Amino acid sequence: MARRMLVAWFAVALVAAIWMSRQPPVGAQERKTVWDKVFTAEQAGEGKTTYEVSCAGCHAKDLTGRDGGGQGPELAGPAFTKKWELQTLNQLYSEIKTRMPRNQPASLTNEEYLNIVAYILQANKFPAGEQPLSADTAILTNTFIQREAAAKAAAAPQPIGTGTLIQVVGCLQPAGGGWALTQASSPVRTESPDASPADQRSKMASTPAGTTTLQLLGVYSEVEEHKGHRMEGKGFLVKDPAGDRLNIVALEMVAPSCAG
Repeated sequence: MARRMLVAWFAVALVAAIWMSRQPPVGAQERKTVWDKVFTAEQAGEGKTTYEVSCAGCHAKDLTGRDGGGQGPELAGPAFTKKWELQTLNQLYSEIKTRMPRNQPASLTNEEYLNIVAYILQANKFPAGEQPLSADTAILTNTFIQREAAAKAAAAPQPIGTGTLIQVVGCLQPAGGGWALTQASSPVRTESPDASPADQRSKMASTPAGTTTLQLLGVYSEVEEHKGHRMEGKGFLVKDPAGDRLNIVALEMVAPSCAG
């Protein structure tokens, strides 16, 4: 019994360590792109006014640069987005702040430079939002410039692979000397390793049955009483050509029968 408890404790500790290692550090900023509405239309309007006074002489009034009769590179259009692809707003802001205007670099206020960045984003047809762009270096450093096609590709669902924390609903049955969730629903990513609240689990009873069987790992509590019940399983997926497995961190009943 003591050995079993020790093994169970070790397994739980290992799962917890894996899960914690996947969490962002406390205070870490979420990665964003310029498609996440990181400036306001009002801020861009103020930036337009400053731009026309301080920048249009070199970059043209319509931001087309040399193509528009100016002396500097274009700040709106394919050439701009190609040049700045996957660079951060902090890089763009710092470039403008330290080098522009060309004849009086660093002569504007931080707010004026931020407003100009907002205007450039608007001119490149990136969407405005409810919160203005701020001078917070952490935010600027974690906000990337991306073209629309790249942003859509990044937002596309990523394959669920080994080590992903997932949630499934399936029928608990004995299998291979242990337990498995049969007729399991398609796995979905989850951020919480805890069992869902009771009201949410009751709604899972209507989850359509799937065709997958997941062999369960780390089942150290007595689950015999739930044999043949529909269960919510949360855990780390282990992909295997011989049959996928689920390293369980939470296993709770959603319905007393697998039928229907």
